Order: sequence, then C-alpha cells, then structure tokens
Amino acid sequence: MNRAPFGISELDSLMEGGIPRGGLIIVAGNAGVGKTILSAQFIYNGATIYDERGLYICMSEGGEHFKADMASLGWDFSRLEEKGMIRIVEFPTMAKVGTEDVVSLIVDEAQKFKAERIVVDSVSALNIALSRKSEVRAVVNLLARMLKNLGCTTLMVTENPWGSRGIGVGVEEFVSDGIIIMESVVVGNRLDKRLMILKMRATNHDTRYYRLHVDKGS
Repeated sequence: MNRAPFGISELDSLMEGGIPRGGLIIVAGNAGVGKTILSAQFIYNGATIYDERGLYICMSEGGEHFKADMASLGWDFSRLEEKGMIRIVEFPTMAKVGTEDVVSLIVDEAQKFKAERIVVDSVSALNIALSRKSEVRAVVNLLARMLKNLGCTTLMVTENPWGSRGIGVGVEEFVSDGIIIMESVVVGNRLDKRLMILKMRATNHDTRYYRLHVDKGS
C-alpha cells in the first residue's frame, strides 16, 4: 500500500512506513499531550521532506498563534506559506453555522489549494459552533467522506477529556481509517506522555504504548 510518512522514523516504523495514503486518521488525546505538535509535523515534514502541499485548518486557535508556537520548535511555517507549500486557514468560532457550511468551507479550501495532506485541528471545536451533538456528528461524518473522495491524506484532531473512555464526539472511530491515541499518565510523581496506534487500516501495526518525547527542530 502507498504510504504517507510522518517523517518521524520511530513512529513510521510502527505502521509499515506511514499511514495509508488517502486515508483519514484520528489523533485523539488529552489536552496538552502534543496532538497539535504531531499533526503539525505531519504537514511540515510533508512539505519539506516529501514535497507535498499541506493544508492546516485551525479551529481551536488563531493561525498566527499556531505559527508562533511552531516557530519555537524550529518549524518555520511562514516560510513554507510564502513558498506555496503550506496554507493555514483560521476558522473563526461562529454562533450559527450550518453543517453544509462547515464541510463546504473546508473542502473548498482543500480543492483550491490542491492539498495532498490536511489537518483539521480540532473537530472538538465544533461543539462550540454547533448547537446539537447530532450536528457535530453529521459534520464529522460528511467531512470524512468528502475528504476521502478528494484523495487527501487527512488527520483529524479530537480531544479526549480526562477519565473519558470514548473518542471525541463518538463517531470519529467509525468513519476513520486509523486512530492514534495520545495520553498523559501519572508515573510516580511525574506526568508522562505516551502514544499507541489503536487502529490502522490494511496495516500490520504495532499495538504497544510508546513514550512520547518532543525535540526542538533545527
């Protein structure tokens, strides 16, 4: 199967070289565990290593704030924007927005930019914009199908509240091709972070937990 690597050798080796190209992968975890960093690296390495255009949809924070955070890790998203390899789209939180509007806005951006990699960070923000959980589930379901039809390789970030056994709004795991779980766990008197590949379509993937560590880029 054709793969879209993260460009992180240790992670890619756990899933036969990367995630299935054209698939939709859920990155789920607690707040502050590193979901945005992992997703940003997928887009950044896609542009710098694999020459693939990346679209980053910011639904939880402003685009400038996101770029400043990534710059502190050594990743210059502004330069890649200027080169036309990455596009960052900031979605303002709206009091009233329809299901079709959310999906069409994201799909239109993906088509116009001819994106090969997409990150939606995070679908949990839709809980604020949409009034009913059924609407959120409808958006996630429809968006997943539309992005797959475009052939984009997509990461959808979703929050897992502390103590929750479910994933996001309860539909992501059923529409996705893969699920990467990131967790914060108490070990002795410190807080550790760990990652596990819960599901990955057509992939003989590792199913063990691995400790997470973030290094600054150069």
